[in-house]
Amino acid sequence: MYGGRLLTRISSGLIIAGAYADKLRRVMFATAKEKADPKEIVRATGVLNSTLFEVFREVGIDKGDVVRITIEFEIVNGTIEWKWDTLEIQHYKLVPETQEKAKEVLKRILEKAKAPPPIELKVEFHTARDTEEVYVVKMRVGKEYTVSGVVGVEFIGETGRARAIIITPEGKALSYTFSVNYDPNPHKVASDIEGILSKAYGEKAMREIDKEEAKKILQELLS
Repeated sequence: MYGGRLLTRISSGLIIAGAYADKLRRVMFATAKEKADPKEIVRATGVLNSTLFEVFREVGIDKGDVVRITIEFEIVNGTIEWKWDTLEIQHYKLVPETQEKAKEVLKRILEKAKAPPPIELKVEFHTARDTEEVYVVKMRVGKEYTVSGVVGVEFIGETGRARAIIITPEGKALSYTFSVNYDPNPHKVASDIEGILSKAYGEKAMREIDKEEAKKILQELLS
């Protein structure tokens, strides 16, 4: 309603800014062809489009941007009158950084989807020798947990330098070096190692090594 009069609203829909003129012309013909002379529709849309051209230029809307234009009009004695105070322009600008970020996010999502399923493992204290503590890694195979690896930890002060050697149920030999905090209770250290290894395996942070080399290290640490 405009001053008690019924108005007609048209909308371009979402469209590339460079194509707004043709779209509005077609919308107007579809909307007003039964109410106004074709020449009047051409005249009125020409006024609208030339005005929008100036507006776009002044506010910095580029041809490649996306816009949605809505405006109301009424026909008075065969003349189309635009109600300029009803003009609304929604502007969506292409942001190259968004595309690059989307690619990065997509890459992480796809890598996560390809990541190996979470493993079920246990870490138990095995023995202590000189300055090194040895922990056994057990992985679940079916319903049972079997010895699959070993972790040697050398503590220097409050921090231990650890190296894990694991042979997965699929036969892949993996090595992972990390740090772990010292605790007088070896079962607490075992629990910490368990969390670290589970996370490293899930994030594919472990390095694959020769299987025979892995077996040799396992035998040395478990003997």
